[in-house]
Amino acid sequence: MFKLILSNLRQRPTRTLVSVVAVALGVALLLVSMGLSYGQLVDTVRRAQGIGGDFILQPSEASVIFALNSGTIPVRVQKVIEEVEGVEAATPILAKFLGDQFHIVFGIDPESFGRVNSTLSFVEGGRFSEPREVIIDTIYANSKKMHAQDPLQILGNEFTVSGVYREGIGARVLLPLTTLQELNGTPDKATMFFIRAKEEVPLEQVYESLKERFENYKITKTAELQEIMMDNAPAFKEFVTAMVCISVTISFLIILLAMYSTITERTREIGILKSLGASKSYIIRLILNESLLICAAGVGLGFLSTFVVIELLMAAFPTLPVSISLFWRVTAAAMAVTGGTLGALYPAVKAAGMDPVKALGYQ
Repeated sequence: MFKLILSNLRQRPTRTLVSVVAVALGVALLLVSMGLSYGQLVDTVRRAQGIGGDFILQPSEASVIFALNSGTIPVRVQKVIEEVEGVEAATPILAKFLGDQFHIVFGIDPESFGRVNSTLSFVEGGRFSEPREVIIDTIYANSKKMHAQDPLQILGNEFTVSGVYREGIGARVLLPLTTLQELNGTPDKATMFFIRAKEEVPLEQVYESLKERFENYKITKTAELQEIMMDNAPAFKEFVTAMVCISVTISFLIILLAMYSTITERTREIGILKSLGASKSYIIRLILNESLLICAAGVGLGFLSTFVVIELLMAAFPTLPVSISLFWRVTAAAMAVTGGTLGALYPAVKAAGMDPVKALGYQ
């Protein structure tokens, strides 16, 4: 049967190639979309957790996607937070999304930030000490080919890079809180507070104390941030559903059209097979296996195309995070195969139901 399938595919190389490319398009579309979406979410979570706080305090209406928020909490709330039983330290952070560069900058207070975070390490230079100094992470520095003491144009102003720190903490660029407040037009305001609990006090106890003291605010456990983001990111679930449906639909329609037209062209051949004793199940398996082979080739080409597209995106935007998990690779392959199988099912049943006498007389 396998030799017969390969022979059928070789007889119609153009249609076979178009079908394989179409399936690959659906796979690549799903993987690239999910890779970019999940990459942004996972990277945001990882860098937020890298700050070191156990909790994040935000206004009740604030989004867990920090780029969607601005400065709305008075900085003086820090003192109230640190008075809560079990709290070791709190640090205000002002987040600002740079649309032209597609990344976030954080305004931080160095003194309180150092009490919450203990992992910030520099590969060049050190912390800023002047209002017009910034520190950048290694990914940003490599993408811009920058070093300590280099000038940096950001937010319409020129800053000096005082240091380069290892990526994975906060934002790509950190600058003085007061400077960002001034440039953002939100004096004495912060987007959120990162809160560190005392090691000897159970986190749940501190969490309940914070909720009781700040009942009109949103308190998020940083350990649960990824799950919360996945559930509450604006239209994220709808986006995932749409991408899956598009992938399945592309595979379904292309395979349906390819197999249906193939059956029409091979009516006489199918009649010969049936006259030689081929059963209905044999004809159905023949058509479905041919579809599966096309889908398998499409999945392989889709994976290769995804790799190429991601490499091109990373070359153009080095700071762009991409994360394609094994789950989504398997899902993309399964969606392509499922769509292809469903698309080939009707043509297969139609071929199996042909009258061999009429099929042999078909011209």
